[in-house]
Amino acid sequence: MLLLLGVNELGAQCERVGWIASSSPGGCGAKIIDLDKGDVLRAVAGTNGLVAGQTISFSATPASLPGGCTYEGIEVVGLSCVSDTLPCQAKFTSATSNINAFNLNFEADIYDASKQICTWKFGDGATAQGKNVLHTFPGEGSYQVCLTVSDAFGCEANYCENVLVSEQNPNWCDHEVYVTAIGNKLYGKIYPLGNSNADITAIKWYDSKTNKILAETPSFSYTLPGNGNYLICAQYTVIDNVSGAVCTTTRCQQITLAEPGCVNNCMINPTVFCPSIYAPVCGCDGVAYGNECEAMSSGLSSWWAGDCSVNTGNCNADLKIELVDASPDDGFTFRFINLSAGDYASCLLDFGDSSPIWETSSWDTLTHFYPSGGIYRTNLTTWKTNGCISSATKLLITDTYNMSSENLPDGTDYVMPGDANGDKKANVYDLLNLGLGYGTIGAPRPNASSAWMPQFAPNWQESVTTGVNYKHLDCDGDGKILDFDADPIEQHYVPIDTNDISWMPGAPKIKLKFAVDTIYVNPSDATPLEISADVLVATPGTPVFDLYGLAFALKYPEFINHDPNVYYDDDLLGSPNHCLFMSKDNYDSRQLDLGFVRKNGSSVNGYGRIAKINFATDFIIIVDVIDRASNNIVPLTIPIKGLRAIDENGNIKDLTVPVEQDTVWIKLQQTTGANNPALAQQIIATPNPATNAVTLFSGDLEIEQVEAINTLGQTLYSIHPKAENPVRLDIGNWQKGLYTLRINTKQGMTEKRLLVK
Repeated sequence: MLLLLGVNELGAQCERVGWIASSSPGGCGAKIIDLDKGDVLRAVAGTNGLVAGQTISFSATPASLPGGCTYEGIEVVGLSCVSDTLPCQAKFTSATSNINAFNLNFEADIYDASKQICTWKFGDGATAQGKNVLHTFPGEGSYQVCLTVSDAFGCEANYCENVLVSEQNPNWCDHEVYVTAIGNKLYGKIYPLGNSNADITAIKWYDSKTNKILAETPSFSYTLPGNGNYLICAQYTVIDNVSGAVCTTTRCQQITLAEPGCVNNCMINPTVFCPSIYAPVCGCDGVAYGNECEAMSSGLSSWWAGDCSVNTGNCNADLKIELVDASPDDGFTFRFINLSAGDYASCLLDFGDSSPIWETSSWDTLTHFYPSGGIYRTNLTTWKTNGCISSATKLLITDTYNMSSENLPDGTDYVMPGDANGDKKANVYDLLNLGLGYGTIGAPRPNASSAWMPQFAPNWQESVTTGVNYKHLDCDGDGKILDFDADPIEQHYVPIDTNDISWMPGAPKIKLKFAVDTIYVNPSDATPLEISADVLVATPGTPVFDLYGLAFALKYPEFINHDPNVYYDDDLLGSPNHCLFMSKDNYDSRQLDLGFVRKNGSSVNGYGRIAKINFATDFIIIVDVIDRASNNIVPLTIPIKGLRAIDENGNIKDLTVPVEQDTVWIKLQQTTGANNPALAQQIIATPNPATNAVTLFSGDLEIEQVEAINTLGQTLYSIHPKAENPVRLDIGNWQKGLYTLRINTKQGMTEKRLLVK
């Protein structure tokens, strides 16, 4: 048993602690190793002044990798907080020498021995300093060992443990001793370690305080007389079947039996580094804690969602847990008793072991089986639709072996309103999950708000294939996944990462197709220029199958106005009544994010248009852009980035983009010799795309000259046909790419596009 006496007196300035592995490598940020989690991060913002080899405390938020930097598969962040102040906490571990059982090695759990000073008191009058110290105790007994950690910033944290020093042989004879108590029933077992060839020839289990013999078998059970501290020992002899060597030793373990209470002293852990988030809970001691982690590390056995002043209405969730039957080998059965009061209509019970969540309208008692021991975070939520809600959490400790603050379960995963996929952002990717869970009903979120802050919510029965619980899809917290859950996404919107789309041969394609290949700007007409395009998915030859939703970004140039007009098209994904659609313009990054997802649970097959987009640019701006362009022609290509598509089960679908994305040419219409778009309708270029030759059918038009202009506006080929109709162009020696054919006829000039493969 560990007796925890000290508390931390000063917290770290930031949330995490890290070591600077390198600073500004290649101008692409600093690499930081999180000393608690072991994660390697690349910090691309807030890194001024960081030096390699430095230990810091820091807070981080997701960020995008700067252009020109290579993605290395590690998380990219920006530092929102950096400090020399390390967490003010004290904790240590100890190990007994294999030579002398009274000789123990102690190691302080600190981050930087050059900044943090460790002072030790061993409970026998001796003291020492240093991160690692070796101490020899004068004799057998229980010693209170205390560690004080201090630094130049004013930190002074204390931590104490009762350390049992015993004459027991540190040689375990290749066997392990296991002792636990379930209720008042004591269980003991001895078993070989690894590939031991030794057999037990004699064993005695006894209570060291009373010297009472409890059993003389390798495993046993015994009913303890009552609450208190017990030192249970096993004295055993083993013989090696190969060498015949005999080994005798004694092993002891201390256990504590006590009546269940609000605060369990064995579970107090003041050194736990809890996140600095405010998602309050009301403890069973009537004290409000900032979040679940703070309640658990204070040794609390139960708490309720919300601070202690929150009115839960006519719903008051509460439960009692009783042991029914258990053994370390056969598992644990507990009885759950409903103590809730009020006019609630629904109940949801989470057993804390990843088993299916139990939901009903009312209940009195039920039993649940746990195959293995541990500490389980159970939760009971009661509510009435559009009425009251109350959520109670209780820790279930199966036995004394697992009763340690080291075994505390993870707290709840908090909901961030608008983050429906667990990436700590709100954007069109989250819309995809809304479609997967659309229409599902579950427990409302207690004290729900739309604020971008962590909020407690009980788990729902369902999760998406990525493991995200449906409670995160209920963005507005009303207990229903519907259209309104898209509102918090828009409220807290962050642009998606515009990663390039991997080319996948044979996969269906998504492309942006412009309505025309060339647009002429009339210098006499100052109205804004409109550029129309369709978003097309798949083709008749390569249709898409099992498509349920997709999200992506369009990156447009600076001369395009913000907020392009986007119109949903039901050609492929179906009626608007069956779909969720989101369009979000992020003008600072010149990015239009689009999200489409069905909401009726069924995927679609085929091909077709999913949206029509009208881009616009101001007359003065586009004329200036054309004047500065080579050959006074502006190619406009709007690439598709960050594509993500799913099927009806949430599995990722393969979609890709064409190797050469569509381009529209923007030109200034000349006052003389101007392009006549009407003439282009009379000329047919076939085949297109072409490889060796292309034929121009011109009807009644007489072609005098054909010029081939590349995407840079350079005239590469010029042909003067001899009164031919049709005109055949040999293009076998042309470079592959997109060309504009400027066709001069006796009736005027026009242009056509040609793709040479």
